[in-house]
Amino acid sequence: MGSTMSPNNNNIDYGLKLNSKGVSTLTTGVRPFFTKSLRSTLIFLLWSLFLLAFSVPLGAQVQGGLPADLQAFIAEALQANPDIKQMADMAAATRETIRSSKALDDPDFQFTMKDIPTNTWSLNQDDMTQKMFMLSQKFPFPGKRQVRSEVAASQAQTDSYITQDKANEVRAKVIQAYWMRSMARGSFDITAKSKELWEQVVKVTETRYATGQGMQADVLQAQVELGNYLDRQFQWQQKQESAQADLNALRSKPPQTPLSTPAPLKSRPFNLKLEELLGSAKDNPKLLALQAAIEKQGKSVTLAKKEYFPDFTFQTAYGLRENRGDLKRADMFTGAVMVNLPIWHASKIKPRIREEEAKESAAKGGYQGAFNQLQAAMKDKFAKLLSLSQQATLYGRGIIPQARQAADASLAAYQTGTLDFARLTQNFIALYNAELQLQEYLKDFEDNWAELEWLVGQELPRQGAVK
Repeated sequence: MGSTMSPNNNNIDYGLKLNSKGVSTLTTGVRPFFTKSLRSTLIFLLWSLFLLAFSVPLGAQVQGGLPADLQAFIAEALQANPDIKQMADMAAATRETIRSSKALDDPDFQFTMKDIPTNTWSLNQDDMTQKMFMLSQKFPFPGKRQVRSEVAASQAQTDSYITQDKANEVRAKVIQAYWMRSMARGSFDITAKSKELWEQVVKVTETRYATGQGMQADVLQAQVELGNYLDRQFQWQQKQESAQADLNALRSKPPQTPLSTPAPLKSRPFNLKLEELLGSAKDNPKLLALQAAIEKQGKSVTLAKKEYFPDFTFQTAYGLRENRGDLKRADMFTGAVMVNLPIWHASKIKPRIREEEAKESAAKGGYQGAFNQLQAAMKDKFAKLLSLSQQATLYGRGIIPQARQAADASLAAYQTGTLDFARLTQNFIALYNAELQLQEYLKDFEDNWAELEWLVGQELPRQGAVK
């Protein structure tokens, strides 16, 4: 049918070329001038962003806050999430052991029929025959009960910090699920918009083919690409439903529970200071839990050393004797103090002390290892956030506007026959991919921000979105 029209030789070329890695390179206008101009613009944007990222201290930022519906989801999850409830119940159970660990052992009561003669089995034949009631109570050496209580209190504190960390984890997951749903919805809308634009391309290819200016292959390829956009819409719809189910699960809701429309993802400044973040690492609930575990083991060592000291058992007994004729027999009273003898030092006490000291050393090593890993993770999240902030700015202010101009110009050039269909397709796909990439960068930024808040153990100040 019609022949393929090639671009003219006026050094003007509208398009987005794909390099070996699939990254699009924008070319529009006069090639040498555009390349230098774009490079200068991108370098300026990156350098400005780099200076901005290190200029504002953490405490000087204004709290931007989260979307209202996201705040409501977080509040619901913190109240209803089963994992948090489980941890909270375990912490409550541990708190109850503080008082019980300090309590005395139950007293012992004993009833004895004492010194009954076996020839008559009479209770009044012998003076020593008694019906004896005995009561005894064990008292640990002074200080043992208090240390046991302190050990239990440290364990309760550990469980409390673990519960707090679980709450921070659930909060981060709610935020991530929310922004995942927002990205899926935004990408669905971008796909729908791109599909509408591509429908115009289909009409243009059909018109050119009908007038003998285009090829049938262009029409068929345009229709195939239109079907691809529809397929992508299905995929993004499925991802919205998956994110909805995740968000509902975190709130202990049925998967299909309706949710409000999420706020759109928007770029916002990244103005945190790494030094201040690393300085706040000591407040992480996981580290605080490990620190409480160290304190617990230190008290356990103290308790083990107190086994060198004996415990005391006080006993009283009252014996009833029966009278015999005119013989009046007085009842008998007995009092006793018993002391255990902690003499098995080598085989019992010292091994227990060494056991608790080894556990204390392990707890200290675990704390230091966790502290180092936490700081490394915080540095990693900081670097990712800085990079994502720069990439989002690059795409939002540089690549996407230029790609949009190239796509608009490409359609006009194709209609007049000055651009081939392959370059037109590349330009439209490049614009579509760039818009999706920006959505992914913004979502990854929010994901890493939420994880950084989890690592820090507190909410970080947010600034409003960049308009």
